[in-house]
Amino acid sequence: MISRCLIISMLLIAVGITTYSQDATVKWINENAYILQADTTRSTEDLHFLRSELKNNMVIGLGEASHGTREFYNQKQRIISYLITHLDYKRIGFEMQDKYLEPVNAYLQNGTGNLKELMKDMVLYNTEEIYHLFQSIKQYNDTQPATKKVSVYGFDREAFAGDPFNRDRLMAQNMIADQVAHKQKTILWAHNIHIAKDTIIAQYRGMGYHVKQHYGAQFYVLGFDTFNGSVTVISSDEGLAAHDFEASSESFSEMFSKASNPNIYIPFNKTPNPLTSQQREITNIYANWTDTRARPIKPGVDFDAILFIKTTTASRILEAGK
Repeated sequence: MISRCLIISMLLIAVGITTYSQDATVKWINENAYILQADTTRSTEDLHFLRSELKNNMVIGLGEASHGTREFYNQKQRIISYLITHLDYKRIGFEMQDKYLEPVNAYLQNGTGNLKELMKDMVLYNTEEIYHLFQSIKQYNDTQPATKKVSVYGFDREAFAGDPFNRDRLMAQNMIADQVAHKQKTILWAHNIHIAKDTIIAQYRGMGYHVKQHYGAQFYVLGFDTFNGSVTVISSDEGLAAHDFEASSESFSEMFSKASNPNIYIPFNKTPNPLTSQQREITNIYANWTDTRARPIKPGVDFDAILFIKTTTASRILEAGK
């Protein structure tokens, strides 16, 4: 019979190994992650590493741990600005019905309409942050000939809502058909749950899985994660409300929060990489507030990299007006 002292010794050794392993992983993150400027900075000088990350890329997926986070939206604007001006991405597809994006795209091309009015029915995407994104694209387009302008579209459809298990496959088909037709380097904007390449974080094959089957290594996915803060979600009767949250212990989110810098881009293609042998949870907040706010991922399988912001805040709903 194993003595009590021996059992306690074995437990202490196990705890020590776990602590060392996490400490070593955090050390690797500090040595290999790219430090990001604050999300309110319009400069993109810190993003030049994307040139090597996206070498030979045709489609990049920009995920988000929620549809209601200000810092995610602002960092996406910086990344999109870099992709447009430095890497010639000219088409942006959103996890949204195209009927909302068609008039916005007309505004981006020729200034038709009032942008705030055009965005008023976008619910969680009717925010100050996305308004500023569209305005920045409009300013860029105003300096470009027609063949070089950036365009936007929606790959979701109202009819898909009643068929959740096929929705991702159908969204992927729409996106692939659009990219084939336009023959432009494309940015996809969607929730992490849809954009992930594999099936670990879901019980079905997500949009990212189907896009990966078509593009292979030419499809790069950047997931977004956070440890704590507040988020905008849909409450009763499609009203919007802010909720506070904090990620669970032993999650990737908690591990990333121990990094030296609170705003980092963690690539998974650098070897040796202790993250790719692990499977843990990241923050996962749906459009509606739920009791479960985490999903497991496997780095390098679901995502090629993670953009992590330690503390995030709720997105700001756009006020109507001129």
